[in-house]
Amino acid sequence: MMASSRAQCFARGEVLACDGTSSSSNVDSKVPELFWPLAVAVAVSGLAIASGVISATSHWLIYPAITAMLVGGLPHGACDIALAMTSFKRTRREIVPPIGAYIGVGAMMVALWSLSPVAALLVFLGLSGFHFGEDWAMLPSGLLRAMAGFSVITMAAFGQQDAVAQLFAALTGSPDAVMVARWVKAAAPVCFLVTLISVHLAWRSGHRRWVTACCTCLLGLLLLPPIVGFTLFFVGLHGPRHWQSVQRMMRPKQLLNAGRESVSLTVLTLALWLIWMWFAREPSGLESSAEAFRLLSIVAAPHLALSLAIERRLDLANLCHKALNKTAPRISAPLLPRR
Repeated sequence: MMASSRAQCFARGEVLACDGTSSSSNVDSKVPELFWPLAVAVAVSGLAIASGVISATSHWLIYPAITAMLVGGLPHGACDIALAMTSFKRTRREIVPPIGAYIGVGAMMVALWSLSPVAALLVFLGLSGFHFGEDWAMLPSGLLRAMAGFSVITMAAFGQQDAVAQLFAALTGSPDAVMVARWVKAAAPVCFLVTLISVHLAWRSGHRRWVTACCTCLLGLLLLPPIVGFTLFFVGLHGPRHWQSVQRMMRPKQLLNAGRESVSLTVLTLALWLIWMWFAREPSGLESSAEAFRLLSIVAAPHLALSLAIERRLDLANLCHKALNKTAPRISAPLLPRR
């Protein structure tokens, strides 16, 4: 029964709720208010580059984009410890494993960048693609969500192959990174065609503003320098959407603690980047972008790898809580004395 219901919902482009009912509105796909003003600013930057007013590698373009990426994008992933505190019991035995896992994943990413930068790049791209796919929660298939997530990466490599290859080479310090950029570009047509199916299903199920915003991001990634196009998606769409889901999961006091943790980690990461800038002695825009992405991969790797597990645990707990609230009156009703 569940399988047939899921197939019918897939055919209609609807979402299958956890209780087996179909709905096109049970997934929050609201486009953040910040997105469209940021999209206008990015479009103006693109016109300035196209008209020759500013170079695509100019510090006046790269540094604001990096700052916006770190300040506007990092906070959404820095609240996972607060989410873990909400998801798990507040005993040491319950809290130590998720915190230890976060520290362990971050340490593994640092070690991987030191020992095998190309492998670190592949891991970062893979985790990012699957993570970005979770933005398309209205889709009924994990494959569709994954392809939509990877299209964020492949679209940039397809439209800006030379810039992406140079960025990968600067990240890894290896000529093999150019081959990675070619692989990503080769995957772009497949990701794009599958994403067209996702766009069609999401549009039919009523998420039209979301689809329009996502297509705007993909167009920006195709036409603009990687750091600029990615900032539009990361800061304008992905980060705020995650914050919306966090707000639904947490109480006001817990949300305040999450905000403090987010600000602390963001300030720490920005400080590390500025320290690197100081010792690098006037690095190029490409080198600055590469270091920003490397820092982002280290800080965000635990979020990319573990946030979905914590959020699903919270969703399961909320579902159980609602189910108990519904069944409790039915169980206690026969115990009430008759009048």
